[in-house]
Amino acid sequence: MPEKILYFEAPDGISGDMTLGALIDLGADAGEIKHELGKFVPEPFDLAAHPFARNGIRGINLDVIVEGDGGSNSGLSDHVHEYDFKAAETVRLGLADHVHEYQFEDRDHHHEHRRYRDITAMIRVSGISERAKRYALNIFSVIADAEAAVHGTCKDEVAFHEVGAMDSIIDIVGTAIAVDLIGAETFFCAALHDGSGQIICRHGLIPVPVPAVMEMAKDARLPIIIDDDVKTEMITPTGFGIVKGLGAVFAPSLGIVPEKVGYGFGKRDTGRLGAVRITLGTAYQEANR
Repeated sequence: MPEKILYFEAPDGISGDMTLGALIDLGADAGEIKHELGKFVPEPFDLAAHPFARNGIRGINLDVIVEGDGGSNSGLSDHVHEYDFKAAETVRLGLADHVHEYQFEDRDHHHEHRRYRDITAMIRVSGISERAKRYALNIFSVIADAEAAVHGTCKDEVAFHEVGAMDSIIDIVGTAIAVDLIGAETFFCAALHDGSGQIICRHGLIPVPVPAVMEMAKDARLPIIIDDDVKTEMITPTGFGIVKGLGAVFAPSLGIVPEKVGYGFGKRDTGRLGAVRITLGTAYQEANR
C-alpha cells in the first residue's frame, strides 16, 4: 500500500490553530478529535471549526474555547493575545511605556501557566493513542528545548505561558490526534515564511522571527523566508514546533499525487491569504509502481 504523506505549505506563516484547522479541512473529524481530547483536557472545552473563505479560497477557521481560560484562542500568536495588541498600539504611539505591564497581568489572570514536566505527565497518562502521544510529546519537547536555551533554564522547569494555556495545549495535542486519525507518518514541508520587525510579549519587545522560532530553526533544516512587507510575526513557536516535532523534511517542491487538500486560516489579516495548506497524498514514484 502506498505510503501516506502530509505536505505542509506556509507562505503566510503557521500557528497551532491554523494547522489544526487545515487538518480538519483535510478530513480529520472535529467531533472525533474533540472526543479524544476529552480523555486529556481536564476542563470543559469546545472546538468550533468555522467554514471560512478568503480570496475565493475556502477552508476552516478554528476557535478553541476553554471554560475559565479567558475565552477562545485568538489564533494570533503564542505570545501575543488581545491585550498584547492593545499594548503594542500604545507603545507604537508613544503614549505610555507601562500600560503593557498591567495588560499582561490582566491576561495572566485568565491563562494558567504550566511547566513542561507537568504537560508531558498529562499527555503520558492520558487515554489518547500511543502514536498521538508520541507526536504531542515530540512537539512539546522541541519547543521546550528552544525555550530553555533562550531563557537559560532547565528543560523540565520551562514554564509555558501562552503556549501553556489550555487552548494552545489543545492546538498541539489536537494536531497530534488529527495526524494520527489521518494515518500519515511521513511529513514534508516547504519553506516557511515569517514577517519582520518586532512584537511585544510578556518579556517586552522581541524581534521577528521570535527567539524560540530561531532556536528551533538552528538544527531543523527548515528554511525561513523573511517577508519584509509584513511587519509582524507569522510563524509562532507552536507552528514551527509542530512541523519540527513531526520530523518534517524540507522539500521546496514535492512529487506528490494529492488525494485531499486542506486550508487552515488564521485570525490575523496581513493582506494575504493567511492560510496554511496541507496536502495528503502519496509519492509520485509510489503511485506509479
